[in-house]
Amino acid sequence: MITTLTIIGIHTISLGRTACTNLTGSLGADKVDSNPLDLRYIDSREDYWNVLQSNYQPSCIVYPTSAQDVSIAVQAIRLSGSRFAVKAGGHNTNNFFSSVDQGVLIDLGSLDAKSYDSSTTLATYEPGSTFGELYDYYAQFDRTVLGPTLAGVGTGAALGGGLSYLSPQYGMACDNFRELEVVLPSGEIVAASANSYPDLFFGLRGGGGNAYGIVTKYTVQSRPAGKFAAGNIIYLFEQTDAVADAISDFMQYNPDPKASIVATYLKLPTPDLYLNLDEVILLFLVYDGLDAGDVFNNFTSIPYLLNTMATRTYPEVINMPIPFLTQLTRGDNIFRVGVHRVTDDSYKTSIDAWRNWAETNKGRYELLSFDYEPVPQSLTDASNAQNGGNAMQMPDGPWFWISYILETPPGMSQVDYDAVQDSFRGMVDSVGNAEGLPLFINDASVDQNPLSSFSTYAELQKIKKKYDPDGFFVEKTGGWSFA
Repeated sequence: MITTLTIIGIHTISLGRTACTNLTGSLGADKVDSNPLDLRYIDSREDYWNVLQSNYQPSCIVYPTSAQDVSIAVQAIRLSGSRFAVKAGGHNTNNFFSSVDQGVLIDLGSLDAKSYDSSTTLATYEPGSTFGELYDYYAQFDRTVLGPTLAGVGTGAALGGGLSYLSPQYGMACDNFRELEVVLPSGEIVAASANSYPDLFFGLRGGGGNAYGIVTKYTVQSRPAGKFAAGNIIYLFEQTDAVADAISDFMQYNPDPKASIVATYLKLPTPDLYLNLDEVILLFLVYDGLDAGDVFNNFTSIPYLLNTMATRTYPEVINMPIPFLTQLTRGDNIFRVGVHRVTDDSYKTSIDAWRNWAETNKGRYELLSFDYEPVPQSLTDASNAQNGGNAMQMPDGPWFWISYILETPPGMSQVDYDAVQDSFRGMVDSVGNAEGLPLFINDASVDQNPLSSFSTYAELQKIKKKYDPDGFFVEKTGGWSFA
């Protein structure tokens, strides 16, 4: 029996195949792969941090080598009516943000050119590299670009803001954009900057990728990167309160923008046997210079299991050690985010809620992570001083984001998966969020609709409507809601 749903499914498959046929004719077979058994196709399909995105099968995968190729792809997809997705690093955990089922996947991995101009100190890179590759490249010039604190993350993270160890000095990664080459939903290629397409440039600085177009080249202000005093301190969970208090103190009173921290609480699914052996606190301490002085004394004075502070290059900082802890494994991962002020007790109530949930949900997760991500006054000052600020229009610090990561066991039934996700969502929601502060797109789940927390939301909606007037990107690819 042929049902309406079956007809819709057949129609979707047909549109995808039509788009792929047209793309093969326009770009050539070397840039379009429709064979699910090809190694290149398999690599693109499977290389997601949230492995659930690998369940979807594109009708074909396009491998552009220029902005013109991306433009041709967008126009062909538009003409066919097919769904599509754009993939850089594949780190976003939300369904269909960088994955597609029975449609066209545009894999930007072949767009990986990068350069440095010593006369202007500007860096230029295409979206196909990971930030770890970018940090390694610019280190030869004793420079770096701002991006996330993990090496494997793709360049799309900067479009969502990009929180760096250097952000207390220079703002978010997106604040350091100077020009963006963008393929618009119409297929037109434009260069957006403070002087040309300034509204588009504004929306792309922290408003998320794929919202207004596809960025095919970044020109950014590079920053000096010499030697850093940096390392990890590891504590057992008996120090939960002491470390949380030290983090709160640092977020409120640290006077030195060269000092930066990220604090990660990790929970394993193994029984703790009342010894807290399933729990660990992993602190990342980074100082831009050889001598951190006493800026981290509140942390080093707490009894710890291990302290790896040493002199490091910036790539070494990003790869700070203990890979099994710092590079959270690919799996059935999902993000959620919270935002809080440092002047209340939310830094404690949030960790207590998370830990209580972990204890009562043993067996329903593979790994849990809870990260404090400080936003000091120096960061918001630096952000708002460049190009009129970003799409978040960062309110004056200090305040902080919390990143919650849940990795569920593979092979869960849909019922169990939905139940644990609902429970986890309820735990995060129970803590609440501070009024007047933006949620962080890089750490947000789609149902949190982070754009609606921005003071600029109405302006961003107008920009979206201007550059995607017929809702092509809204209807045909995943992304944040502007409704």
